[in-house]
Amino acid sequence: MDAGPTAVSAPVIRVVVVDDHDPVRRGIGELIDTADDMVVVGEAATVADALTRIRETRPSVAVLDQRLPDGSGIDVCREITQTLPDTRCVILTCVDDEDLVDSAAMAGASAFLLKEIRGDNLLDTIRDAAAGRSLLSPS
Repeated sequence: MDAGPTAVSAPVIRVVVVDDHDPVRRGIGELIDTADDMVVVGEAATVADALTRIRETRPSVAVLDQRLPDGSGIDVCREITQTLPDTRCVILTCVDDEDLVDSAAMAGASAFLLKEIRGDNLLDTIRDAAAGRSLLSPS
């Protein structure tokens, strides 16, 4: 008996969230988990833990806090874009600084966002990054 056509679901965007503030990290994770097309596959609070989690889980996108206790999200981005080019990076910060934006672009980040961003805009940015679209250009 033919069961008929089966629905083909869109691939799930796998995300690692890196922020040294637990409530922020959890809030971003909960927001991501509300989206049908995304799942949080790891969390970290430091550069060292972020690099380990990202290498272990190979996410589509890493959402990285710019300021971490042992370095920066830009440091993580630079390392990940060199070693895992299929993982896209979104830098999230509370500091509006053009030099940081330039550094993020040079590190290969897909986007640089202020933490005041609306939740639906963050989700859209993650989708854009996962699709290979960049809101930043090194030039």
